[in-house]
Amino acid sequence: MDVVSPEKRLRMENKKLSREIKRLRKDNEILRIANDQASRTQAYIQKDSTRQVFFNNQLLRTYPYLLVLTDEKLLTVMISDVFFRYSGDFEREEIRRGVPLREVLAGVLPEDDLSILLEKCEAALAGASAPPYLMRSVVGGSKVDWRITIKRMEKTGGEFAGLNIMFVDMTDVVNAMERAEEADKAKSNFLANMSHEIRTPMNAIVGMAEFILRDSADENAKRHATRIKSAARTLLAIINDILDFSKIESGKMELVNDSYQLSHLIADLASMVNARLQTRPVTFRTDIDGNIPNLLYGDEVRLKQILINILGNAMKFTHSGYIALAIRHEKLAGDYCRLFFRVTDTGIGIKAAELEKIFSSFTQVDTKRNRSVEGTGLGLAICRRLVDMMGGSIHVESEYGKGTTFRFDIVSAVEGWQKLSEAEEGEAEPDGGAFRATFRAPEARVLVVDDNEMNLEVAEGLLAPYGVFVAKATSGPEAIECFARDTFDVVFMDHMMPDMDGVEAMRRIRLLKGGPEAVVIALTANALSGAAAEYKKLGFQDFLAKPIEPKIMEKVLRNALSPRLIRMLEKPPGESAAEKPAKAATGDVYADAIDEERALKYCMGNRDFFGKMLGAFRKNDKTKPLENFFRAKDWENYRIVVHALKGNALTVGALRLSGHAKELEFAARDKRTEVIVEKHAPFMEEYRALLAAIDAREKP
Repeated sequence: MDVVSPEKRLRMENKKLSREIKRLRKDNEILRIANDQASRTQAYIQKDSTRQVFFNNQLLRTYPYLLVLTDEKLLTVMISDVFFRYSGDFEREEIRRGVPLREVLAGVLPEDDLSILLEKCEAALAGASAPPYLMRSVVGGSKVDWRITIKRMEKTGGEFAGLNIMFVDMTDVVNAMERAEEADKAKSNFLANMSHEIRTPMNAIVGMAEFILRDSADENAKRHATRIKSAARTLLAIINDILDFSKIESGKMELVNDSYQLSHLIADLASMVNARLQTRPVTFRTDIDGNIPNLLYGDEVRLKQILINILGNAMKFTHSGYIALAIRHEKLAGDYCRLFFRVTDTGIGIKAAELEKIFSSFTQVDTKRNRSVEGTGLGLAICRRLVDMMGGSIHVESEYGKGTTFRFDIVSAVEGWQKLSEAEEGEAEPDGGAFRATFRAPEARVLVVDDNEMNLEVAEGLLAPYGVFVAKATSGPEAIECFARDTFDVVFMDHMMPDMDGVEAMRRIRLLKGGPEAVVIALTANALSGAAAEYKKLGFQDFLAKPIEPKIMEKVLRNALSPRLIRMLEKPPGESAAEKPAKAATGDVYADAIDEERALKYCMGNRDFFGKMLGAFRKNDKTKPLENFFRAKDWENYRIVVHALKGNALTVGALRLSGHAKELEFAARDKRTEVIVEKHAPFMEEYRALLAAIDAREKP
């Protein structure tokens, strides 16, 4: 074994020590470098942290809304400086250390509002959704409208960290909205008042014109009265356009849907157009798809308004040629269909540059050429809005100097898929000038209340043909006195009266003996859209607009009176036996029952066609089903049969039979079985006599 000398061992130890020293120096350098890097990193972090704190503080100081951040225990983490405008109870450092949310906001929100907020925060902590909500509070004696948003905060890994609660001061916005609503309400009130102020004198004008047409023997005076009545109606149409457009603009126009028959709407339109084109070299054509369902559910009044506006424009601007109405349909899913309407005319047309303005408000194109044409320029703008509300669109095509075509479509619900071609003829009646009463009620008592003496005179004059007893009152208190000392079947109550309005007078009458059962009808010039429904909500049974239309007044009066008071007229007033000597002298049942002149108007003046219609009426004998349903007391089917007979009788000119059928139809509809029991037998006798007379007339 070799022995290592001490010198050699020392040299070996020195080498080993040198290597260790080198390694330590190298590690030390690494540590130094790492330490420098750590120092630089720490300095950067410190600088970034200081920078982040600076920006956080700046954000909290400049943030325009009240922002509160809390931890998962609803202790504050930080808060925007807006908070200190509302509360001086806490320092910023206190907020950072954590203060319960209830304590922090106690000086900002009233207790009730704070409790609601804390409930929503607790729900958010539990994971429930918290949609933004509005809260109105009083802070420092001033009203504040807050929009409050509560959001959950989560860390990077999805761990729940707390809540972010933001209060946005919406006071200025809410105040602006309230001012806008007040302005809109003021505008609506102004329009309602203007409607009343204009319609009240118009009521007298139309009423007096009606008296002249009814009572005067002077043809020249009648001609002037007709022009007065026509001008008054034009003015009323302009007023209605303005009022309707105002309601659409304010978003208050609503569609009033109900069942209606398309055949009746078409008949009404045809009657209106033909009456206005009688003295002009313009023909009215129709092209109606017979497969369209006849029984629809929608707003018939507004649909008719659209068509009358478009047809009215065609009549204004077409001086020769024709106006054509075409209707098609497309079946949709379920009980719905889309109706397509087209109105074409050979009128003056519209310039291409002005087509895009045709549906603008208060715009009438080519005003230089059309200076004499009346209108507001609102009609087509209203049509466009109404078509939009009915789920459709409207378009116009025109060639200047050659004519115009309007197309529009709407979506309609279908109540019955019976084809239009299979439906009974429409019930529209030709315009015969002065309206004539169809019944009398000499035992009926009517009270008319109006603060305007001329309106009372007009109402009394319009009621005169019915033979009713009329009492008049010029104020609400006077009406109450009249009702307290006497009995009345119907009360026509003006709405806007000084001291006590018609609503208050009606309510006080309801408290008197017989008041709860009294039929009180609102008589008013405030004829804004939807007024009828509003008056019924107030407690009136019906609504009659001024100026009073005699035909509408008769309908309202007849619905209001008990059937036992009504005596249907056998022939129009003023038609004496001397005027129709053939009928009176011969006693011919057919001649007495059938007005051939009237029937020919429904048959386009074609006697052969009328003969076919008369034969179809005879063949379609409904005596057996009527008797069967009467014996079985099946009033619904009785109503359906008598309803069809009503229209068929009108088509062949059996006006009296049609009127009696209509009376029975309404009795069945309203479950007034005592009327059916009383009038069924004479009605059937009249019906059979007419059928026998038709048989006798057709035999060689």
